[in-house]
This record gives sequence, structure tokens and C-alpha cells, in this order.
Amino acid sequence: MAGKNYHSDGRSGEDKALDRFADMMIEKISTIQSDWKKPWFTDSATTWPKNLSGREYNGMNALMLMMHCEKEGFKIPVFMTFDRVVGLNYGKDKEGGKHPLTDDQGNNLPQVSVLKGSKSFPVFITTFTCVHSETKERIKYDDYKQMSEEERSKYNVYPKLNTYYVFNVDQTNLKESRPELYQKLSERNAQVRPMPDGEQFSFPAVDRMIENNEWICPIKPTYGDQAYYSISKDEIVVPQKTQFKNGESFYSNLAHEMAHSTGKESELNRLKPGQSFGSSEYAREELVAELTAALVSQRYGMGKCIKEDSVPYLKNWLDSLKQEPSYIKTVLQDVKKASSMITQRVDKIQLELDSGIQQSEPAPSQRQQPLKDLGTYDVPEYALNYLENGDATNLTEEEVEMIDRFTKENFPNGYVMNINWGNINEANRYPAFGARNEQALTDKGESPYLAVKTISVQFMDAKLREEAKVSSHVEETHDQMAAKQPPDAVQQEEEVHFHRGR
Repeated sequence: MAGKNYHSDGRSGEDKALDRFADMMIEKISTIQSDWKKPWFTDSATTWPKNLSGREYNGMNALMLMMHCEKEGFKIPVFMTFDRVVGLNYGKDKEGGKHPLTDDQGNNLPQVSVLKGSKSFPVFITTFTCVHSETKERIKYDDYKQMSEEERSKYNVYPKLNTYYVFNVDQTNLKESRPELYQKLSERNAQVRPMPDGEQFSFPAVDRMIENNEWICPIKPTYGDQAYYSISKDEIVVPQKTQFKNGESFYSNLAHEMAHSTGKESELNRLKPGQSFGSSEYAREELVAELTAALVSQRYGMGKCIKEDSVPYLKNWLDSLKQEPSYIKTVLQDVKKASSMITQRVDKIQLELDSGIQQSEPAPSQRQQPLKDLGTYDVPEYALNYLENGDATNLTEEEVEMIDRFTKENFPNGYVMNINWGNINEANRYPAFGARNEQALTDKGESPYLAVKTISVQFMDAKLREEAKVSSHVEETHDQMAAKQPPDAVQQEEEVHFHRGR
């Protein structure tokens, strides 16, 4: 089921899903309110939810599915649409005909089915409609993204949140009907804590991010008792790791401040200098940061307790969830975008560390050099590792050939990539290369239906890369950065810190 489907009571599936999300969030925050030292997710919570094909759900869906797993006691965070469950019983021949799956002896395999009485859970996918303001002509969102700012100004863009319904694998008989597949899913999605507790707790990808200034703003571990993001200076200040009770607390609190930094004007544009401490807007931003940090921490095997300074906002959050129907929707959308920016950057660095690459992306000051723009494309997520690092792991020969053809045709002299982690399309039917299908069944939410996850990537001329490095070999000091602030920056600083304390 998808889209704005209205029920007999006059309410849409989206409205009912948001009500359900709000109720779950109210229950979670109420539990924390009674004991604010409890973590957002308990030890029994699962890892980041995925579909059967292994694709991760976005942050908004992941957060609610994780809460759903915790509440229902599901051990494997893998979900399927009803049609996907049924599809496990059939294969296709060369002509596209459907036939029942059989074992080595030619006997039909046991049927996979949803257990009687199981209730589905809603997830969302956002699509966009682009309409010319005068001619009313409609164009594809992917074509719209390729336009100049002047061309875009002629179009109105209407986002639409589509609702779909999924079942957890433990709501099916997969364990009995396909035991080998079930075992693989169990092993691949086991909760793992890769880093030890105590003083030796470390997160190499984040450590390198801090050291090499690879986040969207500087991160400055500083001896003291304050952790905050400053809008006026565009920097994160956190106490040194040794000042926290353990390393896990350091990284989870840093994730909170990183979430705040994604809201600056040049990124997701949530934060406004006029937001006053203690206001409803400030409280909402704290909830976005808390949920983002909890989600990101859980993804990497860390617990996240609520920041002590956020405790006073618990009642505000509960009141807003109960009184404003749109509150949960906008908060979750912001959590989706912020968590995506953080995890994509961390995963990229971790991949480079695993591959023995020290730093393939220029520092922020280098990225700002005027490289020749070769165009922006919606690149399938599966191709990023190969495009950036030449890593063809998990790619087929056909996919490698397809990517090589794309780069040879468009960037014969080489390229530098600028990845827009905030511009991700979960179900893109028109990627820059690969299968394109206008009739792709995106409402099924599964990759076999040819709707792929893409990320917007700007390609620039590689010839100018070395020149850019030479011209920017000296990074700005803290004082140099402060000197570029507007005259009232010092006065603003106290007003726009997110968020003090540990």
C-alpha cells in the first residue's frame, strides 16, 4: 500500500503511521523521563534495520523500526514487504516467466509466508513532483537537480511522503522454510560492539576525522567542561576523551554536537542565529540531535544516554508530540538527513582505513578551491567505493564495465569527487548509469525492482587538483577564522551554542 490512501474514518495511512510513531516516541521519552540515566536503546536493541536485499533503511525509518524491534522482541532487524515474502517462493526463467522454486531433487521448496495474526509496520519513502510555475509542465526530479539555479527557480517542487508496510523476518516462517537464509541473516545482523570499554575504547574513523579535519566543521577536543557547536565560529568544542567516564561516552556526545552542526545554513539549514536558549525551537533542535546521536551510536555498537542538559526538555518534547500532529514528521525527517550525513562520512573514512588509504579526500580548505565543474550526477550508492577508491568488492563484471564506460565518456582526463551526503534518493529510477525503468515498482521498496539508492555527486577536473593543493597548503588558524566573523559574532556566540555540558 502506498501514497495518501484514505480509510473509512477519513484519515490517511500517513496520518495513522505518524500517530503510531508519535505514540512510540511518547512511550520511549516517558520511560527516559522516569529514569533519564537509561540509554535511548537498551542492550537488547538490534543493529541498523535493513531490507532483505541488505539495503539499509534511512534514518527516519531506521529509528522507528529499531524501536519496533526493541518493543516486539525481534532479534533480526530485517524487514520485507508482503510481496517480497511471496516472491521468495518463485524464480524467473530467461523469458521472464515465473515458476516455483525447487530443491536439487526437483521438489517444490516449502512456502514462505507471513505468520497468521502478524501486523505490518509502516515505513516512508519521499518522492518529489516538479511542476513549471507557468506552463504546468512536469519534469522528473532527477532532471530538475541537473538544472542551474536560474532554471530551477521556474519550477515548484512538491515533496510527497509515501507510506509502505513491512514485516520483520520473525513474523514469517522463514526460519523453518529457508533455514540457511535465516541463519545468514542472523549472522550478518548480529549486534557487535567492535570497541572495548574503558580508556582503550576508540573509534578510528572518528579519530581520523578529528585529526584531519574531515568533518563539515572543525572538531576541537579541549580540556574543559563544555561540549557545544558554535554557529558563529562554525566549530565543535568537546572535552578531551580522558575527561569522560569512558570513550564510548565521548563519541556518543560528539555525535550529538555533530548532529547540531549539520543544521548550519550551508548544509541542512535548520539552525538560526536568533534561536534563544530554552525556546521551543531550541528544544526541538535538541530532540533532533539526541535522536540522531542515539541512532548513530547504536549503528556503531555504542550506547547513548540522554545528555544531562537535555533532560529539562523532556516535558516540552512530550507536550509537542501530543499536541502537534506534524511535530513527529518534521523531527524524523531532520533526523533522517542528519544521521545520513554522519554515517555516510564515517563509513567512507572507515572504508579508506580498511583499504589502507590515509586520506583520499582533500581537506575542507582544499575542497573550496575553484575546480572546473564537470557536472553533477545521481550516482548509484553501490558504485561509490569503486569510483573513489577503485574497490570493486561485491561488484559484478558488468557493473564495473558500466562504471568504467561512464567515467571514460564523461571524464576522460580524470576527476575529483564532491559527494553531497545530504542529497540521497532512496528509490531513484533514473540514475546516472545503470538500469533505468520508468515502470519500476518503487512501492515495493526492494532493490530487485530496479529502483536504486543514489547520492548526488559533483565531478570536477582532476588536472586542477594539485594546483588546488599547493594554493591551500596552509590551513586557517582559529584566530584567522574568528577574524572573518561578522562584528556581532562574539555577541552571538553565547546565544548559538548547541549544547553545553557532558
